[in-house]
Parts: sequence; C-alpha cells; structure tokens
Amino acid sequence: MITKRHIITALLAATLSLSAASAHANVWTGAVVLEAQRSISPAEAKSIARKKVPGGEVVDIKRRGDTYSVRVIKKSGKVVDVLIDANTGRVKK
Repeated sequence: MITKRHIITALLAATLSLSAASAHANVWTGAVVLEAQRSISPAEAKSIARKKVPGGEVVDIKRRGDTYSVRVIKKSGKVVDVLIDANTGRVKK
C-alpha cells in the first residue's frame, strides 16, 4: 500500500535527481562557452612567429577570422607570412 511517506520520498528523489542533472548541464555548458571564447592575443601570436622565424623582425599582425597573419622580415631581407590559429596558437602550414 502506498503511503504518504512513499509519495514524499519519491517526490524528494525526483527533485534531487532533476537538480543534479541541471547543475551538471550548466557546468558542461559553461565549459563549452569558455572554450569557445578562448583565443590567443596578438602579443602571443607575435611571440609564436618570432620562435618560428628566429632573428626575424615582426612588421605587421592582422587577424582574419580564426587566423593571425604575422608578417616577419628575415635577416636576409626575405618577407615571410606566418599563419597562426587564433584559438590554439598552432602555426598553420
């Protein structure tokens, strides 16, 4: 026979279950939003380009979408454009 105690226990369990699932969903969504918003700064892109072209002089940085284009002049006078992923900081080939 179902008593008040059974009903209250079932309602309490359902409430706790829903609140735990909701909290977990908010944490996951927050992590996705933070990951989507993270990107490297122009200064970081400049530093990465300097490592890729040692001894070169950075003369220009532009960002188009998810890519930084860093223009570097080598000691030999040759101009090199280093393409860097703005989200990961990896040099694109």
